[in-house]
Amino acid sequence: MNWQSKMDQVIEYIEENLTSEIDLKIVAKIAGYSMWDFQRMFSFVSYTTIGDYIRGRKLTAASHEIQNTMEKIIDIAIKYGYDSSSAFSRAFSRQFGVSPIVARNEKMVLKQYPKLIFQTNKTERTDFMTAKNDMQIYSERGYYVKENAPIYFTNDMERTATWFCETLGWFGGIVDESSGNYGCVFDYPGELIVSGLTPFRGIHLFNGDPRTGIVGFINVQGLEQLRNLVLASGWNEISEITETAWGAKECYITTVDGCELHFFEESS
Repeated sequence: MNWQSKMDQVIEYIEENLTSEIDLKIVAKIAGYSMWDFQRMFSFVSYTTIGDYIRGRKLTAASHEIQNTMEKIIDIAIKYGYDSSSAFSRAFSRQFGVSPIVARNEKMVLKQYPKLIFQTNKTERTDFMTAKNDMQIYSERGYYVKENAPIYFTNDMERTATWFCETLGWFGGIVDESSGNYGCVFDYPGELIVSGLTPFRGIHLFNGDPRTGIVGFINVQGLEQLRNLVLASGWNEISEITETAWGAKECYITTVDGCELHFFEESS
């Protein structure tokens, strides 16, 4: 069973238990991870915590009952785990911008918190982004990219893609097998590429003479872990971490093509 199928089982378990107290130990066991690893992985792929996701789904289910039944609001609140109408009203207002009673009386259109779907068809994925141990590598790597989408030119795409994998712990390769003119490398493995859910946090590779100087300015979480990983791989062309004038931390790495990728981490 692949990772996406397990995550869909997690989502279905949550859906079936929205009116119960959901035990995260059980949820993590369904996914096949320790609770700590599961919580981190869920946040990486969904951009929300598992607690916030469960809360959002509970409130969405509660909103349907508020607007489509005449059940008392306090009874709905208790049904979905709130011990008072005031606590439920505060949570509901934060989620939807209006109180439960206003949502009912004015029949307002509320922005729903959608159910996640992780399973994709094989045709929606590309085989070059999958490998047996990718998810384990990603879980243990210690850093992730927050924002990125540069274009990178190289005369040896296979060598460059291999360098990204072995040095930075990224995933990917040549997309256009016939000509080798285009490829992609990603911060995350193909198992996490979910249609309509996962934003692009990779680098587009094109055939051509490498550019000199800076070719990428990449926002990461875990800059020190990134630097340690690069050094542990045996690649020493990476600078010390320094403070920027605008309050972030930064280091840069000279790639196998002789150009520079700058990585920075914003102050928390």
